[in-house]
Amino acid sequence: MASTPTARIQPTAELSQYHHFIPRFILRNFSYKSPKNGRNQRVEDMLHTIDLSGLTAKIVTASVARTLGKVDMYRDFTKAKNQQGLEKQLADLESLAGRVVATIRKRFEAGDKDVWITRLERDTLRKFLFIMKYRSSNMHKRFYHETSEDYTADDREEMLVYMREKGFERPIDVWFDNIKAILELQMDPGGGWMKEIRKRIYPGDAEWFVHHTQSMYMALCMPSEQDDEFLLTENGYGIHEGPVSSRVDSITGESTATSYTEYHVFAAISPRLMIVLRSLLLPNPTEDNIQDIREFRQTMYRMSASAHNDPSKANSILTDLPISKARNSYTQFIDGKLVLLNGEDGTHRANHRFCFRFVPIIKDQVDKINGIMLEESYGISTIVFGSHTGARKIMESYLSIIPRGEYGFKIVSGKPDDRRLVFLRKLEQVVQQMGSNVVAVYHSRNITPTNEETDELVARMMELNNPPEERTEPMQLYMRLGGSYATLMKDLEQSRNMLNMRIKFDVWSTGLDEGLREDIRENIQRIFSQLPVRRVWYYLKQVRNMVLRDRSVEGSVITDGPEDLIARVSQVIRSKDIARLMFSVVLNQISLANHRDFGLYPGAIPNDSMRNIFRSINEVEQKARLLRDKLRTPSYPKTFADLFLPKGAMIRHPFWSEEEHIEMHTRFHTRAVFEGLIAKLKEEEEDDLDE
Repeated sequence: MASTPTARIQPTAELSQYHHFIPRFILRNFSYKSPKNGRNQRVEDMLHTIDLSGLTAKIVTASVARTLGKVDMYRDFTKAKNQQGLEKQLADLESLAGRVVATIRKRFEAGDKDVWITRLERDTLRKFLFIMKYRSSNMHKRFYHETSEDYTADDREEMLVYMREKGFERPIDVWFDNIKAILELQMDPGGGWMKEIRKRIYPGDAEWFVHHTQSMYMALCMPSEQDDEFLLTENGYGIHEGPVSSRVDSITGESTATSYTEYHVFAAISPRLMIVLRSLLLPNPTEDNIQDIREFRQTMYRMSASAHNDPSKANSILTDLPISKARNSYTQFIDGKLVLLNGEDGTHRANHRFCFRFVPIIKDQVDKINGIMLEESYGISTIVFGSHTGARKIMESYLSIIPRGEYGFKIVSGKPDDRRLVFLRKLEQVVQQMGSNVVAVYHSRNITPTNEETDELVARMMELNNPPEERTEPMQLYMRLGGSYATLMKDLEQSRNMLNMRIKFDVWSTGLDEGLREDIRENIQRIFSQLPVRRVWYYLKQVRNMVLRDRSVEGSVITDGPEDLIARVSQVIRSKDIARLMFSVVLNQISLANHRDFGLYPGAIPNDSMRNIFRSINEVEQKARLLRDKLRTPSYPKTFADLFLPKGAMIRHPFWSEEEHIEMHTRFHTRAVFEGLIAKLKEEEEDDLDE
């Protein structure tokens, strides 16, 4: 029996629609009414905008109805009916969020100091803010592909696996499905929704949604000076404040982001009012008086910073924003600490309410927020502003501020067609139209490689390596593990990605059962151990640098680490065990550095997971057994101490059992003879080859 042919679904006669990615209710807060020139002319909501789409920038009056949107942006042409269904669902959320924003704006314009909203209203607003980020034009560019082969985002491999498992043919289908699932999600007060969304949508974006709503808190900010305003840029709801580390291609000048941290996320709801989401990584005066919370926050902050090219500069420029978590109806401050009110048991309830202050911020902070918006506007076509006076002040401040070297605003490549430089020239045109003669002050990054750099790049590409005797020891170890100049840059990049992934999983799993978190860490380690050993070697060096930078440990935190010891003897270890052994020795050094007795036996490796570390090398095991037997003789430890340890060195710890002493001494003594034993094995191996 022949199968029934599958007909391609044909689009119906549904009319196209203009889909706003910035909703009308937000745009109306920036609008003014058009003047009525004739009896039948309709009064429209109009906007002051800057049009950046052409070769020159223009100040343009535009209607709310046709600004900051795309035709059929969320239309699903594969459906026979209800192709605009997703847009209708988005409109439903906008309606709910619009009511909450209207309540906030009403209280603000009435001159109130704060506004109270319910938990349901707060959660609706938080969902709306994430959807605004997730539905943006940037996400449209990420997902809008007809085939999976066209998907090029940095999670390409994970996305393709997910699409195959779930039966999606196009990346845009994943995007539509994710948006639909989030829109339909009921955010219950108990937090069960987090488990539900993780099961329902693409895992990476599910974690992003949870992180966005749970790892940041919301505040309301307004300019303290009457003439100051906030801009609304085309991509404004997708912009964050925080460090972005990147790698610049020395030939093309193209910059590729390698890691980023969101300290603040912004959502302008009127020229005078901004929603600010602040990361829990940053100091919080209402909680930091509790030592455990403060230390945990500081640890997570350091871990996040360590993922960047220069951790010392991975700071927030808005740390001084005078904002804090909202007060609520179920706790009160007593002696500087939050305590539950009578009748409350810590359960989150639907009837709980939250009080958000309208926080005035100084001109410098307003300028920084607007500067962040403009800094990310070089690739967009539209900026909306409230008044010409306010916009002129913003542009003049941004253009004239002096950049802070490589880490400030307005860093350009120096090429005449650099997109950021072109954007700055357009802003100069805008302020000239507003009556200002301010010119842009910017910093040019020198990307032209020197002759020596060019020669080195060619040598790497052609693998014209130096003679072995001229290579540094780290390079020799890297090559011993299978690396070359051709693989070096890729391995460095991938090892940093590995570290970022490890940090993100730790951040995302915060609050989960510690046993589950440890399972996650072990699974990551098991996966990483299957990668090229040379890459694991680089990754572990970065881990040691992050954790042990300020600790007293044997060897440098970058070079001469325990992973190097394994690399030196890798030729006598089974290939599949090398990465596992590297993990073991590094994790044990970290464990030892954090051990309260660290310093008594600096060469030992006291961790249960090391009991079988050298099981693949029989000779080492045999030597360890021999040493263990000798150590059971009472006089042997003292004899060894007299010969090899400083006078008066402690050889017995008052709180260790006899077996623990033997275990520690065995490890210490085995390490002392390890390299000599391996050298002997290597000589024997070479002799066998000669024969």
